[in-house]
Amino acid sequence: MNYLTRKLKTLSSYIKDLVKRNIDYIFTKPTSALLFMTYRCTSQCKMCTIWKRSKNYDKKKELTLNEWKKVIDTLNENNVKLIELFGGDSLIRKDVTIPIIEYIKKKNKEIIVDMPTNCNLLDEKTAISLVKSGLDRLYISLDGPIEIHDKIRGNKGTFNRVQKSLEHLVKAKKNLDSETPVIIVNCTISSSNVHHFEQIIQSIEKIGANGIDFEYVGEFKDKNIQSSSVNGIKPTPFYITLGESNLLNREQATVLKKKMKDIRKSKDKYKIFISTSIIDSLTINNLMKGTIPNRKCYISRNKVTIDPFGNLLGCFHYNNYNFGNIKELPFSSIWKNKKHRCFLKSQKDGSIQICKNCVSGINRNVTFLQSIYRNAYFVIKRKGFDEP
Repeated sequence: MNYLTRKLKTLSSYIKDLVKRNIDYIFTKPTSALLFMTYRCTSQCKMCTIWKRSKNYDKKKELTLNEWKKVIDTLNENNVKLIELFGGDSLIRKDVTIPIIEYIKKKNKEIIVDMPTNCNLLDEKTAISLVKSGLDRLYISLDGPIEIHDKIRGNKGTFNRVQKSLEHLVKAKKNLDSETPVIIVNCTISSSNVHHFEQIIQSIEKIGANGIDFEYVGEFKDKNIQSSSVNGIKPTPFYITLGESNLLNREQATVLKKKMKDIRKSKDKYKIFISTSIIDSLTINNLMKGTIPNRKCYISRNKVTIDPFGNLLGCFHYNNYNFGNIKELPFSSIWKNKKHRCFLKSQKDGSIQICKNCVSGINRNVTFLQSIYRNAYFVIKRKGFDEP
């Protein structure tokens, strides 16, 4: 197969995936799931307040292992192909999280299972269990050198725990002769680390991570929160600024764009994969104002989001607005029911103003035409938006 044939085949596959994605959007077909194992967290991050959600609820009401297994059975019956186990810190419930990964893979090996972690509870034993479980991808948060990372994450010693966890994971994969989980470092860029974040690339490559994704800090504007009620219920986003804004000013945004360009130029000298697509997709103005060029919400239509207690949510930033509880009602009577349709209508007609600040949708909520335009721009220009 020559170069041109390979490129045409890749392009054809890409277009087919985009078409299918938009057909699924039209029919509100569940294709993936986001499962909150808990809202409890072992970090107190500067740019995230999800840990505050757990202060006023009874952890005994969180779904048990058997209840989560019933959820997995339902998702499998509905042909969901991607499941992400989320938190808080999902490893707080490792007695549930790890067995549920094993159960997912036992039910259907084709389902891809992802999980993010801050590594505070990822010791050697847990690393071995995660590798054995069949987990496909593990996303590890690391935002910069030791002083910067620990300050951002609000927990002294987190940087060292991340390094140790990476070592445990790499060792376990080698000893068990496993290529999974693929270890991806998530580096969230903000005003706190914009001048130093790239310093971690060499260290994570040396330890043995598979890649790094550069993301952008989320920050919801209060006026948008107040203007985003659905049936009188306001959102409860957890990307809320504590004190000063985490967004970049113009000078910092310009520096970031130049750094992304330099990082891509030096990609070949690294053995790990490096993704800059999120930063590439944002303009200087987007970075400064925290605005996201989303036009649709695929998450609310195609992702089954379930909170720690079994409630189905249209968006994880509306944990107080749910369509029904999967312990009490069959999935078929919850998905696309009246409350779900009401949420989708509010999102579609622009009533949910926080969508303008939703970093979760930068890549997940790209429309068909936006996808075509972005990729054509990046391939032809060989640079991101507003990049020098």
